[in-house]
Amino acid sequence: MKNSAAYPHLMQAGLLHGLPDEQKRAFLDSCIQKYCNERITLLTQSEPTQGCYLIARGRVEISYLDEDGNVSILHVAGTGEVIGEVEAISETPCAASCFSLPDTTVLYCPAAVLLDYAKNPAVIRNFAAILHDRLMRDNHRRAVEQFHTVDKRLFSYLCQFSTPDDPEIRFSQAHLATLMGCSRQKVNRMLKVLRDDGMIDLRRGRIVILDRAKVEGKAALRD
Repeated sequence: MKNSAAYPHLMQAGLLHGLPDEQKRAFLDSCIQKYCNERITLLTQSEPTQGCYLIARGRVEISYLDEDGNVSILHVAGTGEVIGEVEAISETPCAASCFSLPDTTVLYCPAAVLLDYAKNPAVIRNFAAILHDRLMRDNHRRAVEQFHTVDKRLFSYLCQFSTPDDPEIRFSQAHLATLMGCSRQKVNRMLKVLRDDGMIDLRRGRIVILDRAKVEGKAALRD
C-alpha cells in the first residue's frame, strides 16, 4: 500500500501545507517507510544525515548531549512532525540526536527529494513556520525554567512530553527531576499527589496522563 493511502492524515502535515493534493501524495509515496518496534536511533548528534523523517505514527525523542556528558530531552515529537530537515537541506551535522519510541512508524525522505520540493515557495513558508513553532516552544520552555515554580514546571513538562493521542511519558522520574532542577524524591512525592488526585497514573518507567484537561489547566494557571 502506498504511504499516502496508509497514512492519509499526513496529507495535513505542516511540511506539506498549501501544496496540491497530488503533490502531497507524490511526496509521501516517494518516502521510505520504516517501522520501529523498539527504541532506534534515527539521527545522531554531530553526525551528517542524508535525509529527514516525517513521523507517520508514534513519537520520537529529541535529546542533546553536552560536553560534560549530560543528556537533556528537548522535545518529544509526535505524528505529523518532521525531524532532520534543516540538516538535510543545509548539509550540516545534526544538532541533536533523535530516537524512536517503541511502536513508531516514520517516513524517510532523501535529501534530494526534499530539495526538489523546497523549490516551491509554499514549502519554504512551511519550513519557516516549523522553525517558528520550535522557536516559540523553546522560548516557552526557557521562561518556565527561569520564572515558574516547581509545581508549575512539573505541569508544563507533563503537557510538553505527552499528547492527547499519546498520553504516556516514557522517561524516568530522575530525568524529569533533572529538567525541573530538584531532587528525584521531590518529583516522586509530587507525582504521587497527582496520582491520588486522579490526574495521572504511574507505571514502571512511565507516567500516563489520565485527566489532560486538568493538567493543562494547572499548567496555565498564573503563579
